[in-house]
Amino acid sequence: MKRRGFTLIELLVVIAIIAILIGLLLPAVQKVREAAARMSCQNNLKQMGLAVHNFANVHNDRVPMLGEAEEGAHWTAFLLPYIEQDPLFKALSFGAVNWAAATAVVNPQITSSDPFIRHVAASGTPIKTYRCPSTNIPERLFDGSVENPPWFADRATGNYLGVVTGLQPHDGKPAGGQTPCQLGWGVGAGVIPGARHLSELDGMFIVRPRLFGTGCSGTRLANGGPGGPVTLLSVTDGLSNTLMIGEAEPDPLLPTYSSLGESNRNAGKKDHYIIGGDDFDCWEGTDWSEMGGSTAVRINYPRPHPTATTWADNDLNWAAYEVSFGSRHAGGANFVMGDGSVRFIRDTISPAAFSALGTRAGGEVINVDF
Repeated sequence: MKRRGFTLIELLVVIAIIAILIGLLLPAVQKVREAAARMSCQNNLKQMGLAVHNFANVHNDRVPMLGEAEEGAHWTAFLLPYIEQDPLFKALSFGAVNWAAATAVVNPQITSSDPFIRHVAASGTPIKTYRCPSTNIPERLFDGSVENPPWFADRATGNYLGVVTGLQPHDGKPAGGQTPCQLGWGVGAGVIPGARHLSELDGMFIVRPRLFGTGCSGTRLANGGPGGPVTLLSVTDGLSNTLMIGEAEPDPLLPTYSSLGESNRNAGKKDHYIIGGDDFDCWEGTDWSEMGGSTAVRINYPRPHPTATTWADNDLNWAAYEVSFGSRHAGGANFVMGDGSVRFIRDTISPAAFSALGTRAGGEVINVDF
């Protein structure tokens, strides 16, 4: 009996049918994966919202300050004990201890007897709660600067920023310095007329004012602990109407910048890091885009100057991009409100409504379905 196999045409038809089925299936699989990533991201924000409230219960109703101005710790460091990262928190030494190395440190250990080395190790420790599964930014990046002295460290990236303001669309340095100290930065790079210092802004995550005294010393943890000047009770717009923490996607070219080993090609970077770093020390608490954002900038603000190789700190368009919220989720980004509830806010929200959601005591009436 003669055995009959597939003809070439039949085989090609079968292959074509399989290809069509795969083509129909892949988008569905991708949608399921993105839905799972979005839910995981929302769960991260829920954990952070609960952590802030647990922190406030311990620290006289105060939410964490955005960071340890003139020292280096970020709000993500202060929440470590409340997201089951207590051993990492206990390895940190707050105060006048550096958060980055003047020279590259090979294999820094969190168990080192040197607090400086522990900070370098901590700043390079990825934490799942602080990363959205949808991001395409590497877990760690080599970060360097041309400060004097220069500093270098492998740093863990993050995808969540504390809401600093609903009114100021940049993290520019005030021309007159910070009140009441009034040291001033003159008219140098990054100085933007009309800018207010981080202690004077209107969101939930800011810092305490600088202290009077010899040299107008900075605001250290020894002077009142990690709690900031904002209490939950002082959020008079209502905790359910005020954004507290939101998603942000670092610049997609950050890995390219990182490979350069220095930052003079990109004076202003949309870089978001966790735990701590030296920038918050060098710029006396005014360079807050590493861990803070503004709702005065629309969600998913487009990246300006796509072919440029240098950016000035006082370029208002780029400065807005640095502090913008956004995500790789289609159509918007996730946020946690002051009451701990999580919302997905679409990038089509009106600028006025989004701005109002970022202020803690602006007295605005918000009537929007977000």
